[in-house]
Amino acid sequence: MTFWIDDVAIKAWHCLKHQGHRGRRFIFSDTVIETSLMMKGIFKLQICALDGVLNEVLPLMNVPLRSPTYTCISKHSKP
Repeated sequence: MTFWIDDVAIKAWHCLKHQGHRGRRFIFSDTVIETSLMMKGIFKLQICALDGVLNEVLPLMNVPLRSPTYTCISKHSKP
C-alpha cells in the first residue's frame, strides 16, 4: 500500500482562516476532511477507525501533521 502526500496538500492541511471566537484553534481545511472521507470509503472504515488509521499512517510517512479528530470528521461529513 502506498500513500503519497505532496507539498501542496501539506501546505493546505490546516485552514488559515480563523473560525469563531478568540482563542479557538484553526480547523482543518475542507480538502483534509474530503480526503479522510475518501479513505473511509475506500477502506470501508468507521469514522473512529479512520482516526486511528490516520494517526498511525502520518508518523510512518514522517509527515509532521495531525489528523482530524473523530468529532471534526463527523461534524463536517454529510449524512
